[in-house]
Amino acid sequence: MIRHEKQPGIPLVRLSAINPFLKELASRDVDAGTLLEEHGLPPQIPASGELFVSALSMYSLVERAAELAGDTFLGAVVGSKLDLLAWEPISQAAEAAGTVGELLNRFIMNAKDHASSVQYRLEIAGNRATFSFRRVIEPPFDPAQNDAFYLGFMTRLVKSATGDAWEPESVLVTMSDPEVAPAEFRDMRIVKGDRLGFRIRMPTEWLFERFEKSSFGRRVKETGYALPPRTLVESVHRALAPHIHEGDLTVDRAAELCGIDKRRLARDLRDKGTTIKKEIDFLREERAKKALANSDQKILDIAAKVGFGDPTVFSRAFKGWTGESPQAFRKNSKLTKDQGVQQ
Repeated sequence: MIRHEKQPGIPLVRLSAINPFLKELASRDVDAGTLLEEHGLPPQIPASGELFVSALSMYSLVERAAELAGDTFLGAVVGSKLDLLAWEPISQAAEAAGTVGELLNRFIMNAKDHASSVQYRLEIAGNRATFSFRRVIEPPFDPAQNDAFYLGFMTRLVKSATGDAWEPESVLVTMSDPEVAPAEFRDMRIVKGDRLGFRIRMPTEWLFERFEKSSFGRRVKETGYALPPRTLVESVHRALAPHIHEGDLTVDRAAELCGIDKRRLARDLRDKGTTIKKEIDFLREERAKKALANSDQKILDIAAKVGFGDPTVFSRAFKGWTGESPQAFRKNSKLTKDQGVQQ
């Protein structure tokens, strides 16, 4: 376990930590200077890295930014857009890290120089590893947007660092208010915690994945915040993806999750040349193929993750989708990867 010790005095944060939020507000034509003036701070943008504010002030600034933007998901958006390699705690860690675990450990050691308001930790318990932070003081309000920022930032960091090993279904996030997590993040399991901290739990084996800065930098650019869906089918995929593991994902249930009357949804999808069932099958097929190609999970476990309690029924369905059994698909995927490496 790596952590930095609690520092004495008032917990402080560099004022420049608000800059990603100020930038996002400005991009939406919101007067970002107003946010600073409301809190008695210099309206200089970008905010100075030489000034420190209390942790409570920073939490309040972030929550107020979401109010000014009129966006419940602002924290996650900003966290997802954060330029990771431009932030010293990450860029310095990336220079020296050889594995994903070392990257996270070095980040924890570097981050203490930028804020005394939290204690970071990386803990291992068997086959599960947890990156977390605990606030030195408990805010008198839910730091929802603050936690959402970490949701966006840490998801992007871990996803970019782990590369092909990344599997959102294997991640558990604990935050103060799961309702501020956009749909794009709900392939992961997100549960409610307290006001004192944030946790992201992942397979321990991810910590031993080889880390290469060049690959990490490329993935960082590729894994920005997802744009809103532009078509009906994309919208249906976003709404249903977090529920593909549900065995009783019927047409009625799917329509309920989409927030559209079943008959209207069926009619609109029919006009696009598809059906609710076809889209559910598509999502299940894609998730199953990804798990088979990129992990050593048991067929039984993969079947459960895509809504099949009986692995025999899953195998039959998978063969109907792809023309191959799950075992054959996995074997052929690995052969293709091996040939690609040799070339």
